[in-house]
Amino acid sequence: MAAHDVHELKLLFSLFDTNHDGIISQSEIQKVIEAATGTSFQPEQLAALMKLVDTDNSGDITMDEFTTLMNEHVQQKFLGLRELFNKFDVDKNGSVDKDEFEQIIKTVDNRIPKEQIDLFTSLLDKNDSGSVTYERE
Repeated sequence: MAAHDVHELKLLFSLFDTNHDGIISQSEIQKVIEAATGTSFQPEQLAALMKLVDTDNSGDITMDEFTTLMNEHVQQKFLGLRELFNKFDVDKNGSVDKDEFEQIIKTVDNRIPKEQIDLFTSLLDKNDSGSVTYERE
């Protein structure tokens, strides 16, 4: 299986690492799952995920562990973050604002509560600018 683009992995990792401390805690995993799906992992599901990913048994997921997980267990075609970003960027100005994000999400499932959309956009908008850009570091 081909390795994922490093920038895409960093971006995806940062979506989970909501407090930006460089690791993904179990509570951060739970928050992202809830924001994205509206449901939460059962304790046994979270434990199974941690057993698979947390190879140093620290209780958290490091960038290296995350990269290994993605490269070994997730096919590259399923990521496509750049292509996904471009779909959300309705006006093609290089950034996705909250309205664009909400517009696309509502076309997928109009039953998603506004609170969930607000939570997810707050996770993405790290500098409170009102929009998210796709930039290479």
